Amino acid sequence: MTYKDVVRELNANADEKYKDFIAKLVPTIEKGTIIGVRMGDLRRLARKIRKEETLDIFNEAKFYYREEKLLYALCIFKMSESFGAAMNALDEFLPYINSWEVTDLIAGEIIIDEAHIEKAFQKALSYVHSSDEYTIRLGLVIMNKKFNDKAHIDKIIDAIKNITLNTYYVNMAAAWLLCELYFTDKAKVDEFLSSEAISMDIKKMTQQKIRESLKK
Repeated sequence: MTYKDVVRELNANADEKYKDFIAKLVPTIEKGTIIGVRMGDLRRLARKIRKEETLDIFNEAKFYYREEKLLYALCIFKMSESFGAAMNALDEFLPYINSWEVTDLIAGEIIIDEAHIEKAFQKALSYVHSSDEYTIRLGLVIMNKKFNDKAHIDKIIDAIKNITLNTYYVNMAAAWLLCELYFTDKAKVDEFLSSEAISMDIKKMTQQKIRESLKK
């Protein structure tokens, strides 16, 4: 299999109606960069690539299409030779990430063994300290999925305090994380929400998400 074969298979699974749906769901990306491949088909192709190839197959990728990015996100951690190699590959991939869909998939796919927990957390912290919208979001969502605990809550709150980029996808990721942390340590999150250190947008979004969660 070559990378051209990968692209051909992506195009063979294109669904125009699904393309229209994704264009509305992820409005930050150009419709022309959406092929229209459903996640189930992407996962099947990822399994095939993982079985037959190495991660080097992506060396030819330009990551122009949404589906190329999602496919790579499904392969990075399962195909890298080590944790360090996976994180290096992720760092090199950051400039191509331009949607919440990719950041959130990566955060769900990341594999962290016991020996690398703190290194992974420090990497997520470095992402939150970035000036790039989707790099910040990636760090926040990794924290939400992997470090939502009392051992990390103080450093997470400090990181959120220092976010200066005010965009919807960053603010929503921060609010989602704080909402989850609220059920880990209510007192600390309440104290942060009552302080002047939190942005008004993140505060309002967090309070709304907490109210919604309490209604469930």
